[in-house]
Amino acid sequence: MRVAEDARRCVVFFGTPSPGIDDDLEPWGTGFLVRANDDRRTCYLVTAAHVVMDKMDCPFAIRFNDHNNSSALHHVDTADWQFHPTDETVDVAVLEIVPPEWADCIVFPQHMMLSDFKFTSKSIGPGDTVYTVGLWSYLRGRSRNKPFVHVGYIGMVPQDDKVPVKNWIPGKSDPVEVEAYLTEGQPLPGASGSPVFVSRTVEIGPGLVAEDPHARTWAHGSVWLLGLHSDAYFERADISGLGNKFVPRGVNIVVPSMRIWDVMDKPELKKKRVSQMNEKRRQQRSAAVLPEKTSAPLANDENPTHREDFTRLVGAAARKPEPKD
Repeated sequence: MRVAEDARRCVVFFGTPSPGIDDDLEPWGTGFLVRANDDRRTCYLVTAAHVVMDKMDCPFAIRFNDHNNSSALHHVDTADWQFHPTDETVDVAVLEIVPPEWADCIVFPQHMMLSDFKFTSKSIGPGDTVYTVGLWSYLRGRSRNKPFVHVGYIGMVPQDDKVPVKNWIPGKSDPVEVEAYLTEGQPLPGASGSPVFVSRTVEIGPGLVAEDPHARTWAHGSVWLLGLHSDAYFERADISGLGNKFVPRGVNIVVPSMRIWDVMDKPELKKKRVSQMNEKRRQQRSAAVLPEKTSAPLANDENPTHREDFTRLVGAAARKPEPKD
């Protein structure tokens, strides 16, 4: 199945602007754009917390594609990154931004992120196809962002069991146990923070295979945001001619989309969105143009009694008795 173009257009790269090179940067990682359910005008840049944890005070730039088949940098001098309100092991960071008008991007709707209810009701689980859309650091595009689409499968849904991962939290021991999905597939260098989409599997029903009328037939269904690519499992191996190196094990770590919901719906962020919506409504009411009060036409050279005639007719209409039933 081919993933929709919308899944690529919500992805951006961000990092330190490249010195002496216009509209390019040294990427920190991948981010994607999400809009809130309760205020469609509020947009957030979502990425992995470990990408920005040690760069909290650093200015950076977001590289957006534009409508002229090129790209440009949108600079952010200070960033108020938001993290999970209760669980520091959740590898999610969220930043409210306003995409520039010239940006050729799509903001992914929050309601297409899996909730606990939708995860169950859509029967999503091991074996379903996943798409990780993000930066491949070896080729990110010279003139435009070119996200890499990696295809794999959900390998395991650990449920109540947490997954041990490499430590990225200051002051924590290694490893750190996190809530995560495990997906099959080769890791993408630079893909931390990438959105991971999943295609639900739909059973069409038996009777479509001539050789076996009882055989079940399956098809790809709707696509949802499964979560955020956090990391991948590596192990040391002796590679011929290269020595002892870390090599991927083909298992990736995905933060569930529900944890992104948790960050976006922090009380202080919801309160800010409500305040912004109320202010926009107030401005719209203030800018509303009221109908002008009807006044008598001015007299002119051709009809010097124009105003008097108009006033007399209005008075006569006011004195006219209402018809009886």
